[in-house]
Amino acid sequence: MKNSFVLAVLVSLIFSFSHTYSQGIFLEKGEAGLFLNGGYTGLESGYATSFGGGFGLGGIFEFGFSTSTSTIELDNYYYSQDIHVSSNSVSLGVVLIKKKAQLELNLGYSTSDLGGDVIMAGFNVGSKIPLHKDISWYPILSFAVGIPTAENGGNPVTAVGATLPLFIAKHFYLGPSFGLSDGNTSWGFTAGVIISFNLDVNGDSGW
Repeated sequence: MKNSFVLAVLVSLIFSFSHTYSQGIFLEKGEAGLFLNGGYTGLESGYATSFGGGFGLGGIFEFGFSTSTSTIELDNYYYSQDIHVSSNSVSLGVVLIKKKAQLELNLGYSTSDLGGDVIMAGFNVGSKIPLHKDISWYPILSFAVGIPTAENGGNPVTAVGATLPLFIAKHFYLGPSFGLSDGNTSWGFTAGVIISFNLDVNGDSGW
């Protein structure tokens, strides 16, 4: 039961991490932005919600934090039990390539009231597809790995995911997300608000 619980916690954390660390992709080079975001992830053994925010510098890096709550159902031979886990995470993203597509490296650390702490790392790649003057589509593919820090925390868990948000009026985004980790699938959605501004002191502020 303990191993199943640790795995379920780790899977929920890594899905939340892989679905929420790409907000900086909405910023152009020379732009900076503040963002707030939230998401819901449905898991095979429960669900997780997350809320967070951060700061991004287009084409360079982004810093984010999030808090998540997971409800995980554990089954044994005689009964099932719902366990609630709260966690807090910080992440740093570094943009490696920003041309027609953006490639970003992400590192994160998560602490939780149950299940131990986790070091997370991942890559995501995404691209802008204009649909309308004020609407663009940003398909994002991600890969992430979570490594428990405790000696008995279990083996690392990997996840691949896809997030398909629409970016509306240069300030709002929302869209579905999907993931696969160690045979466990997830689905959900993510949404957020971005306040961006141009760092070029000689140009328009961009607010």
